[in-house]
Amino acid sequence: MKRENGKERAILIGLIVFFALLMSPAVKAAGGGSATITFGQVLATTILVMIAVFEFLGFRPIGIGEPLVIGALTGIIVGIPKTALVLSALLQLVYLGMYPIGGAAAPDATVATVVAVFFAKILGYTSVDPSQLSSLIAFAVPIGILSMYLEVLLARTGCTPYAHLADKVIEQGNVDRLQLIVTLGTFQWALSKAIPILLFGILGASEGAVETIRSFVQNATVAKVMDALGVAGAMMPAIGLAYLMKLMFDRSMIPWFIFGYILAAYLNMPILGIALMIIALALALKADAVKSVFESVGEENVDTSKSILSKKDLLKTYLKIAFMSQWAWNYERMQGQAYANIMKGIEKKLRKTKEELVEWMKMHNEFFNTNPAMIPFVVGLDASLEEKGADIDTIRSIKTMLMGPLAGLGDGLFWFTWRPIAFGLGASLALNGSSLGPILAVILWFGLIVPVTWKLLNMGYKYGERVVGILQSGQFEVIREIGAMLAIGIIGALGVTYINIHTPVTITFQSGEAFKLQEAIDMILPRLLPLATLLGTYQLYRKGVTPGKALVIIFVVGFVLGLVGFLSV
Repeated sequence: MKRENGKERAILIGLIVFFALLMSPAVKAAGGGSATITFGQVLATTILVMIAVFEFLGFRPIGIGEPLVIGALTGIIVGIPKTALVLSALLQLVYLGMYPIGGAAAPDATVATVVAVFFAKILGYTSVDPSQLSSLIAFAVPIGILSMYLEVLLARTGCTPYAHLADKVIEQGNVDRLQLIVTLGTFQWALSKAIPILLFGILGASEGAVETIRSFVQNATVAKVMDALGVAGAMMPAIGLAYLMKLMFDRSMIPWFIFGYILAAYLNMPILGIALMIIALALALKADAVKSVFESVGEENVDTSKSILSKKDLLKTYLKIAFMSQWAWNYERMQGQAYANIMKGIEKKLRKTKEELVEWMKMHNEFFNTNPAMIPFVVGLDASLEEKGADIDTIRSIKTMLMGPLAGLGDGLFWFTWRPIAFGLGASLALNGSSLGPILAVILWFGLIVPVTWKLLNMGYKYGERVVGILQSGQFEVIREIGAMLAIGIIGALGVTYINIHTPVTITFQSGEAFKLQEAIDMILPRLLPLATLLGTYQLYRKGVTPGKALVIIFVVGFVLGLVGFLSV
């Protein structure tokens, strides 16, 4: 146990030292002046991305890998913090509704954002105007897709042998080696992200390559193509926002979408103000149902005098779940070996013989997969039942029974409701040039997911069987519904605010009078073109078009309409 604590302290000290170096004046100074990216900057960014991967394979308590955060930090490293802030906010909107759930991979938002910031540095972008940065989005999104395929090959498929290594050390009774195994598997995940970062970073480190790229882009013909790419890039936020709509939109949500649109398009209300107004209205409408949920899970007298596990044990277990609940994830066992590593300390305390410990650890190393933010509840319930003498088959069946329902609940509440709200609000501030954007997003995300997951662990441990009944009764549905109201309203506001396109078409008559098409459109509905782009993309999803195909369609439409001069940014 002391050895494990020493490792944890060493990791923590290493992270603190790294971030201290990251923010030091020497690193900041290295980013100034030159259009090239120094080796130190490439190395620091690569390490940052690898740290983000290790955190991503927990339940992301901080959200380092989110475009808004990773892009802002990369901008500080390479010396373009203001430009990177706005660029990362744009990419956050693109990936707001895209998230890898279950066994499915998703376009790599982290790598796409870092590469976009690299190219902003290489091309000498200093603007904080979103319309002038949108061409980089059209370039970054395909990079994210290519990185996704690399992840599937090297990480999701390539980490399968680590599950069998876990089998071997458990069979031998060397369960302490599980930590090393899942760490190596996660390092392989990190390498799958580090490879493209290093390749593009090295490209930016060559003065000759930088000059060649700049000269190419400054060519008049290429500049026109870049402008068309800018239109396509400006339409890209519709991909993520519309997919998010598809996941939670039904007819009951129409008023909330319209409400968000009206507040943004007609009243120009800030996104944060819109969110607060929707929260107030939703809580007022659902007050009785919310009160009922909190009463159902309220505290009651629970006898913990015979508990074997201490609060310190639960805290150590929680920290493992927060940061390690998906380490070495692979297609064969998914979270299996990570779950076994989490339960290792508990089982060592509960089991009296080596044979018994091996038997239980084998069971925990079997296939397991659910939303990582819901794992605290499963672990708490698991530990409580095992303390009370439950047999292996009972625990196995409970884990199997809870995987699906908790995955759906967790994905809906955390990944597709609170995550878009927190990072969408942060992105809206960042697009206005405020460096508080990423900070607010992290505070909102961390401030909800950490206390909620800690509460879930304790709920599972204290009175988990009763909470299972509440989950099965559907009482928590009202929480998801309120989250959906808020998310749909914010989507309506974000879409018409940050899908930043208009038509420059002007018709001049013989009398000299000019007819501006955009002014005529605004008389019908303000921000109609962004609204039409968002709703049109949503209709593509409704007809069964995949996000990848929708991306291609929106890209082609935006590029062509930009090239012929019908749309502009």
